[in-house]
Amino acid sequence: MTNTPNSENSGSVDSKRVSLAVGELSRRTGVTTATINYYVRIGVLPPPRKTSRTRALYPANFEGLIIKIKKLQAAGLNLNGIKQVINGDPTSPLAGAISPEQATSAPTSSTPTGPIPVSDFLEQSGLDDELYDNLIAADLLRRPRPGPDNAPAHDRRDLTAARAFARLKAAGIQYQLLERHAEYSPLSRAEALFLAEHLNSATIRSTSTQPINLVGAFDTVRRYLRNLKLDEAFPDWRAPKI
Repeated sequence: MTNTPNSENSGSVDSKRVSLAVGELSRRTGVTTATINYYVRIGVLPPPRKTSRTRALYPANFEGLIIKIKKLQAAGLNLNGIKQVINGDPTSPLAGAISPEQATSAPTSSTPTGPIPVSDFLEQSGLDDELYDNLIAADLLRRPRPGPDNAPAHDRRDLTAARAFARLKAAGIQYQLLERHAEYSPLSRAEALFLAEHLNSATIRSTSTQPINLVGAFDTVRRYLRNLKLDEAFPDWRAPKI
């Protein structure tokens, strides 16, 4: 992979490539550094780019993300709901629940709808080059496809998955464990076929029963049943770990 040049060392004014230290981000947003770190820890914000053991740089679009979080909180949304909105989960029932007036003034670069060039993808996802290459090689992340200018690019689904992998790594989970997700590819295929059965069996059509909404309902059921099993295997998973 070719490293994206840091804007601190270049003349670029592209805001997506500008990196901020947590102190500067705190000053710009009026949110404490402890709160910013907490948002990262619980997954409301994607992980920043680590530059050393004790230092990290945040893309400039985090300023807009934090402003958006504050607006969503003012609109009455809790952090779990805000996480779904910020991470651009298209199957979330909250995806269209926030009015433009409630969530204005926040840049959309956090959850772009069009192709995302690889350099921007790395910046926005929090993946380092090594983890990115490993995930691609293990078929845990789709290879970039040609964008409008034929440059390699990813889409929003790739970005959501990449941020999740970055969050897991930021928790200290080693790649050897992350790589084992590939072992569950047959399970993913079986679940996809089971979901397809649900979609093919749906006979009542309305706005609320469109396939995208049924996928969200199916995911909710699967998550609920999985969490019941997780309650047995790891009873304290909901308790904060400090």
